[in-house]
Amino acid sequence: MSQAKHFKFEDLQPHVEMLCDAIENKGASSSGISHNAYECANLYRELLTKARAKSVEYNTLSFALYETKLYLLKIADCQHYRLEKLADALDIFIKKEYNKQVGDK
Repeated sequence: MSQAKHFKFEDLQPHVEMLCDAIENKGASSSGISHNAYECANLYRELLTKARAKSVEYNTLSFALYETKLYLLKIADCQHYRLEKLADALDIFIKKEYNKQVGDK
């Protein structure tokens, strides 16, 4: 009898880079209307780079993620629900990347 594969949390989730791409992807809008917050994808990429390089403290990273989410939702003209879900996912996975780098798995 073959053994069933047990999936880990990471197996079922998108890569962080894909979440950034989803914010940046102007063609991904279901309504076809621009949300005007595309530059926030680069803010998240910068935070991801800092998390991977361990060049930021955890509390600073958490605050920066919170501030970035607020900024994203403030400047977005529409698609707030979609963008909020993407920001929440980015928060989880960028912190997870940070924890991998510092050894707190």
